[in-house]
Amino acid sequence: MIWPLLALSGAVAQAAYSTGVKVLLPRVSPHLLAGISFLVASGILLSLSFLAGFPVLSEGFLPAVAVTVAINILATILFYRALAVSDLSLCLPMLAFTPVFLLLTSFLILAEVPSAAGILGICLVAAGSFLLAAREIPRSTSILLAPLTTLSRDAGVRMMLAVAFLYSVSVNYDKVVVETSDPVFGSAVVLGLLGAVFLALTGLSWGRAPLLRGEVPRSRLLLLPAIGLILVVEAVSINLAYTLSIVPYVISIKRLSIFFAVLFGAFFLKEGDIRPRAAGSLVMVAGTVLIALWG
Repeated sequence: MIWPLLALSGAVAQAAYSTGVKVLLPRVSPHLLAGISFLVASGILLSLSFLAGFPVLSEGFLPAVAVTVAINILATILFYRALAVSDLSLCLPMLAFTPVFLLLTSFLILAEVPSAAGILGICLVAAGSFLLAAREIPRSTSILLAPLTTLSRDAGVRMMLAVAFLYSVSVNYDKVVVETSDPVFGSAVVLGLLGAVFLALTGLSWGRAPLLRGEVPRSRLLLLPAIGLILVVEAVSINLAYTLSIVPYVISIKRLSIFFAVLFGAFFLKEGDIRPRAAGSLVMVAGTVLIALWG
């Protein structure tokens, strides 16, 4: 069972990607940041695909690419805005609701149905997110109402919940892209198109908004290509996992990125004490183990 390890690798990569984006957003235009990182990742993936040999494309490849690119344009804009206005460890837990939404969307789009143990594991991952979202609220608030309170108070959290739903649709088409091409070439095309769109948006906003805000240290600028490399690791790991398991399971384990992002937010961004979030993290881990062993 190698797919849980592949999905876990994707989880660590996504947490690293989110942390890098959070670090750069105060200094770099979000459209420029997205455009460069996506194009760097696409270039690396195209080079790998060229060395391995381009795949023969099957019917359905182009429609799936068009759908996932269109959805991910909106999802990326909301994702970056959420990270710009909210703590990484506060808004990113909302992405754990993607697997819950996938119970419906994967059934409708791919006819994929998890087992009873798999559904329980998915619900545990979402419950862990529920607990993680209960930070920085009045003590008088019930633990059951805490996430709703967080949603009402924080615009970034609301935007990330919308992103979670958008991803629950797009990842199904990501799997179709992989199945009609291969785990490398398909993501190269999708990321290349996304990069081109965001660079075009950068050009349209030229003169109206600064591309760089203040003096940006060279070490931070080096994060731009590094983020592209991280996206390569995430894309290949998750795409390979798609070929071995159903989408709800893969994305549930990938959502352990929330656990790693909480750690990264505390240690690298100094977002606060992680001990109050330990319970939620442990519940998410329990759900992941359940999916990996009995899903």
